[in-house]
Amino acid sequence: MVIFVDEQIPFLAESLASVGEVHTFNGRSLTRKHLSESNCEFLFVRSTTKVNQNLLDGTKVIFVGTATSGIDHIDTDYLKSKNIHFVEAKGSNANSVAEYVVFSILHWSKINQIDFKSQTIGIIGFGNIGKLVAKYSSLLGLKILINDPPLLEESYKKNINPFPNYVKYCELDDLLRNSTIVTNHTPLTMTDKYPTYRLLDEEKLQLIEPYSLFIHTSRGSVVVEKDLLDLQPEKKFSLVIDVWENEPNINTELVKECMICTPHVAGYSYDGKLRGTLKMLSEFEKFTNIKPNYSLIEKEISKYQPLSSEYFNNPDYIYEKLQQNRCLLEDTEQFKTIFSISNPTERAKFFDSLRKNYPKRRETL
Repeated sequence: MVIFVDEQIPFLAESLASVGEVHTFNGRSLTRKHLSESNCEFLFVRSTTKVNQNLLDGTKVIFVGTATSGIDHIDTDYLKSKNIHFVEAKGSNANSVAEYVVFSILHWSKINQIDFKSQTIGIIGFGNIGKLVAKYSSLLGLKILINDPPLLEESYKKNINPFPNYVKYCELDDLLRNSTIVTNHTPLTMTDKYPTYRLLDEEKLQLIEPYSLFIHTSRGSVVVEKDLLDLQPEKKFSLVIDVWENEPNINTELVKECMICTPHVAGYSYDGKLRGTLKMLSEFEKFTNIKPNYSLIEKEISKYQPLSSEYFNNPDYIYEKLQQNRCLLEDTEQFKTIFSISNPTERAKFFDSLRKNYPKRRETL
């Protein structure tokens, strides 16, 4: 069998080498010609590869796996129509993103001398990431508001309560009005009953109190960047932005306004990537009944040693450990050198190079 693996998925190519002919590729450079000429059957990607009819039509691909939580780069309707098996790694990078949010809160409170325990965090989206953000926020002593209409509707149908007692559910407008920290963790959807495309526009952003902390780590198009920029002189938000409209061709004016800014790497912890690889291997085994070599990935995953919840009583220590392990302030400093690049094409290449060459960063929590 012929297997194509994105070069940014750690240990996957090595783990599958014993079961097939493995080719690695650059996520933005893959073409239908590559797949067709090699008779590819199994394709493993990350978010930089658009998997649709244009890529797959006429190929022999029968299995597509994305080692990511988000799937807006996958045309799932097309895959279904062609009976191509699809798997994702939902939740694999949830802790990585949650750590990013925790560090952002602690850094914001530190540089502005704000008592974060007197603040309210509004979490938009209560999936794998939102749940962890709420858990850590509770341990830090924050008040927590939640908004997730699809989850709420599902809970009514099943007659269950998916929300823990340390959070309060409210409508989106109420959440925005009453939160001094706003973070969104929704998928990017355009056609669902509850679309999130351009969810946070001028009307919604206007509801947020001035000087609030605004964290954006979901997908670029969930927030209307122009509206955010237009409101910034009035609102003076502390901005933490990891995802951007039109990546890798990003809005450098928005970069200038950020307290923390990174090139779509909030979920790029080494441990998150390893979990994504493990998910791909287990799904491959289920589909083929062929066992790949798990030894490399299991050895690496075993090195993860998170702090216990007791350490949340010492937020300064957590802040120091997160900065030591994740180096997000250094990432911001490096990312802001993008201003020195005048050519838009070269800026886009720089953005991609930061992601491609992102250092190995272990999780803390």
